[in-house]
Amino acid sequence: NLQVTKRLSQGFTSQTSYTWSRTLGASDGDTVLNSRDPKNRALDKSLVNYHRTHNFTSNGTYELPFGPGRRLLGNAPGFVQRLVERWQLGGIFSWTSGVPLTITAPVSTISQLTSGTPALPFNTPNIVGNFPKNIGKVTKLSNAVTYFPGLQQITDPSFAGVTLQNGLNGQFSNKAITDSQGRLLLTNPSPGQVGSLGLMWVEGPPHVGLDMNLIKRVRITETKEFEFRVDTVNVLNHPNFGFNTNRDTQNNPYLINTNINSPDFGRFTDAQGSRRFTIGARLNF
Repeated sequence: NLQVTKRLSQGFTSQTSYTWSRTLGASDGDTVLNSRDPKNRALDKSLVNYHRTHNFTSNGTYELPFGPGRRLLGNAPGFVQRLVERWQLGGIFSWTSGVPLTITAPVSTISQLTSGTPALPFNTPNIVGNFPKNIGKVTKLSNAVTYFPGLQQITDPSFAGVTLQNGLNGQFSNKAITDSQGRLLLTNPSPGQVGSLGLMWVEGPPHVGLDMNLIKRVRITETKEFEFRVDTVNVLNHPNFGFNTNRDTQNNPYLINTNINSPDFGRFTDAQGSRRFTIGARLNF
């Protein structure tokens, strides 16, 4: 952890901090743990969903240099000085690494567990090709936004000849994921097998935020002051994909489809971070 503070001088003060961390566990909290494989509990140890590798934040305030005793308009007419004095600009910038994502293959090939708390499929696919942890990239398509551009869902060649008997629908899926060249990357585990891809394998997209405020203070008497302010959340109107900050433990906390058997694999289901303005006034005394 590193922190730098600039004390108030010439109307400006700021504080900047950076944290590198790694948070491991078999569960995200005090909830009951459903193991991927009761005979091998070590498979449950992974990054937890509140892990963030990097966290950078910076905040500051600046008293604008206008009015009596300041660099600009200090000798302006009285009504102009009252109008331009005591304006303050503030801001908070944050950049945080993405949430760790589990690529899933919820086909109940072992232990019959396809969900837990939070409600996430536990089994993962087998990794059979080059599928690095940093493979994700937010990419806009004509009808969606995806995190895995170029990946394709196909029928697993190993099961291309399998046919259903008497119209029965099997539990096992025959889907697989390939790269843009058609090379196999991910396949479903066989019955009785735990997928070889680890939990929380991929890091989601980072979260970026810039909030700002503008405050004007007007002194009425020695003990009374009127304050007018405008606060803006996400002033850049930057969408943040990949993690639901308003999640609860009964719903999928992720805003991306990570199921390799879904036709929407890799697509974001929603985004957060709309710009919001709040205007307020108050009397301080």
